[in-house]
Amino acid sequence: MTSGIVRRIMSVCLLLLLVSGVAQAQEDTLIVIGWEQEPRTLPPLDAAVFSRLTQDFYSRNVWDWDQDYNPYPIMVTAIPSIENGLVTTNDEGHTVVTYQLKPDLKWSDGEAITADDCLFGHRLYTDRNTGTISRNDYPQVVESVEKIDELTVVQTFNTLYPDFVSDSVYLPCRFPQHVLEPLMEANGGTIDGLPYFTNAEGVVGYGPYRLESWIKGESITFVKNPYWDGQEPAIARVILKMIPDVTQIQNALETGEIDLAFNWLENLAAGYAAIPEAALWSTTSPLQDALWFNIREGGTQNPALLDLQVRQAIVHAINRQVITEALLGAGTPIPAAYDLPRWQPDDLTVLEYDPERANQLLNEAGWVDSNENGVRDKDGVELVLRVYTTTRKLRQDYQLAIQQDLSAVGISTQLFSAPGPQVLFASYPLRGILARGDYDLAIYSAPSDPISPNIDPDAYTCGMVPSDAMPDGGNWSGYCDPAFDELVGAIRSNPDPVSRLEQKHESVRLFTDAVFWAGLFPRLNNYAVNGERFDVESMKTVGTSNTNWFNHVEYWQPK
Repeated sequence: MTSGIVRRIMSVCLLLLLVSGVAQAQEDTLIVIGWEQEPRTLPPLDAAVFSRLTQDFYSRNVWDWDQDYNPYPIMVTAIPSIENGLVTTNDEGHTVVTYQLKPDLKWSDGEAITADDCLFGHRLYTDRNTGTISRNDYPQVVESVEKIDELTVVQTFNTLYPDFVSDSVYLPCRFPQHVLEPLMEANGGTIDGLPYFTNAEGVVGYGPYRLESWIKGESITFVKNPYWDGQEPAIARVILKMIPDVTQIQNALETGEIDLAFNWLENLAAGYAAIPEAALWSTTSPLQDALWFNIREGGTQNPALLDLQVRQAIVHAINRQVITEALLGAGTPIPAAYDLPRWQPDDLTVLEYDPERANQLLNEAGWVDSNENGVRDKDGVELVLRVYTTTRKLRQDYQLAIQQDLSAVGISTQLFSAPGPQVLFASYPLRGILARGDYDLAIYSAPSDPISPNIDPDAYTCGMVPSDAMPDGGNWSGYCDPAFDELVGAIRSNPDPVSRLEQKHESVRLFTDAVFWAGLFPRLNNYAVNGERFDVESMKTVGTSNTNWFNHVEYWQPK
């Protein structure tokens, strides 16, 4: 009896040692990343930043941009240019771009990547019946795509288009035709609702990793893709651990539950720096948090927001500089415009904190406190605004500060927070709060283009306000100005950099003067990694656009 117990104990100890050894071996090639916002679906059905960032691991495209905004090839042999003969102009004066795929590319299931996949992606982005997705400039400016041979595709624009390398119009070759086309045919010709995207069932891609599993509410796991032809990752497995509370992400790094935290803001920098094993770094970002106004005609918002004077009064009433410095530190600037400084005119008008002017504008617009209850009203409607944001605490702190400032001028607010991809940023068919226009004010960030003066027509032109007829429209605020729309078209096809910049400046003035956007604070891409386990220098060459923060993950090295 005694000897049996001893043998059992010895066996258990041996097993524990073996398991420990295996776990240690796995740990040496595993990185766990804290993920703040769980995707609602995989891209392109979800265009939110945290969804699109997953593509860096399993679904690369034809090219990407480095930290200096220079494009580099991924699926193609070279970046098309006039100099290398891959960009020409046809008899109509329209831009023609030739894509030459690298030979022997394979999807993560071993199937060959060919020109047919590029044609399939083109169909996804030109036929709006194929899915409720953000298509940016693509369907407006791309006239046709022609297959020349198994590895060569020619894309013809319907105009002269100087931004042919832009990520809003480059050929979407990242979707496997052999997998998705049969699924779409069985689903009424659309990718909407496909388990492939909603539950990551059978996902196939081209990237250093393949998507192994998605446990909703918990994690997304990637493992090395044996068919990837680029740099072999030194890290065998990547886990995106869903932690919706940014404070808990910091705690998770400190306790060793995760290895990498990112997208945290400067108010948390001291806490991360105090973690002994943490190594920190930052890159520039095209993101700025802002207060957005719902100004849709016929919308469900408070009618006061349709009055420019009221919108000006709201901005004048909020002491944005004091709030931002209190929450993020002295000297933190207030963004002057939605577009980054390189595209802003020198004479841009910025509305400053001026509560006296705010009260004057509200009085002139007819919003007065007729029943002396502390809230202004007009024609029987009280000036009560619904202010939405995500579950991020810093944004909720902004809500509270804004609420206090607006109350001082007789504007009442109701504060709401909601999960980003699942609720606030969800699509029109899924009744997303912003897409449906079921808000008055909202605090969130949206990226401007750091590479080109081009303007995303999907988000700001009159015809792209979401509706039953245009469910994938991205113009959530409902901004509509024919003069702005005209500038969008002019900038799109203007090859002269001098006059194009002048047009851009005018578009920035129109956008800013409409006062449906008020900047709160600029963003950096902040990272903190366990420097005892990973070589931080190998990790710093991450991208600086809004969706490529892990574009060089295959080069990361464990210690």
